[in-house]
Amino acid sequence: MLKSPVNTSTLCLVGIGLFDLVVTIALMGQGLGEGNPLFRWLLQIGPWAFVFGKASLLAIPVLALEFARKSHPESAEQGTWIAVIAYAALLGVQLLRIT
Repeated sequence: MLKSPVNTSTLCLVGIGLFDLVVTIALMGQGLGEGNPLFRWLLQIGPWAFVFGKASLLAIPVLALEFARKSHPESAEQGTWIAVIAYAALLGVQLLRIT
């Protein structure tokens, strides 16, 4: 059980990451490729390596932010919202580029 509720900022960051994963898989199913060289390489290894890589590169920063939240809650909250805004902006720019 969780000792405290999950912060909205953390839920937003994880939600954007999962949305990115689902959209990426859907677009690759439509014939588009992966633009990120690291993820392109993971995809060559196999679909599960790709999914694990995407999930890991989301989970590691989220866990770091949640660890920092224990001793510096305000800074961690600000950092999480900055990450949400940056991730959403980058994802938005990439989606606009392919349309």
